[in-house]
Amino acid sequence: MADLLTIIASAVAVIGSLICFILVIVHLFKTEQTGLGIVCIVLVFCGIGGLVAFVKGWMDGLGTVMWVWTACIVVGFVVGLLSNFVF
Repeated sequence: MADLLTIIASAVAVIGSLICFILVIVHLFKTEQTGLGIVCIVLVFCGIGGLVAFVKGWMDGLGTVMWVWTACIVVGFVVGLLSNFVF
């Protein structure tokens, strides 16, 4: 049962993070920061694009989206730690 809860919590965190990433990218394109949006999309496969979008989202003042994204990252981190120690 605990494995199922771990999988569900991880999936919610990942899907939430992906949705927030997409919302930040849409914001970048709407505010005519197209170059940065494209760079984030390309670099997301290297692992840097998500970090750039995360920082830019906080800098642009996307409060609610960024708080949700931060919560998703924390939940994913905590679930990862607990699954390594508990199981």
